[in-house]
Amino acid sequence: REAYCDGPTVYNPTGQIPNDPEIPLLLDRVYPCHEVVRVDYHLPGCPPSAESIWQTLTALLNNRPVDLPYELIKYD
Repeated sequence: REAYCDGPTVYNPTGQIPNDPEIPLLLDRVYPCHEVVRVDYHLPGCPPSAESIWQTLTALLNNRPVDLPYELIKYD
């Protein structure tokens, strides 16, 4: 209910909760993406820098290994 009606940024004046059978039920906790699906690449950052996204995509599109410089993957 909270996700559809009571969240701080939710605008749902009728209080309608989606009930389409195609929508999966909400779980009791949030799972990291890598626990649900196989992840081939992880770009650090929240969000990742535009430069790290660009370098990763261009490497993949050109069939080169992804090798980001330290400046793009450090946490400082």
